[in-house]
Amino acid sequence: MDENALLHRIIDIIHYKNEYQLQTSGIPSQEMYVLERIYLHSNILSKDISNKYNISPSTLTGILDRLENKKLIERLRTNKDRRSIELIATENGKAAVQKHVTEDQMFARNLFDSLVPQKKEQLKALLEELLENIDVGSLFSPKSQ
Repeated sequence: MDENALLHRIIDIIHYKNEYQLQTSGIPSQEMYVLERIYLHSNILSKDISNKYNISPSTLTGILDRLENKKLIERLRTNKDRRSIELIATENGKAAVQKHVTEDQMFARNLFDSLVPQKKEQLKALLEELLENIDVGSLFSPKSQ
C-alpha cells in the first residue's frame, strides 16, 4: 500500500472515532476540542484559547455559545479586566470530557493492541519520532525529490 493510501486509511479510522464519539456525546469534535482545552486548563480566558490554539475569535465565539447553551461551560467576567471572559467547565462539561477521555483511552488501547507487543512498541517509537520531527507548516509545501 502506498503512503497516500495508508494516510487515507488512517484518516478513515480517525473519522470513525470522531463519528462514534459524536453519537455517544452529542458534541461535535470541534466543540469537544474546545471543551477539553477549557477542562484541562481549569479556567482559561477566551482570548488565550483563541491565541494558543489558533482559533479565530468569531469561530470561538460560536463554539462557546453552543457549549454554553448545552450547559457545558460557564463564562465569567474577571475582576482584573471586565472585558476578559474566563471560561470554566460545568459539572456536565467535566463529565462529558471525562467520558470522552475514557473512550479515547479505550480506542487507543484497542488500536495498538491489534499488533503483537513487539510491533506495537516499534509503531509507538516510530510515531513518537515522526511527531518530534514533523514541521506541520511544511506539510503542504512541495519538496524536491
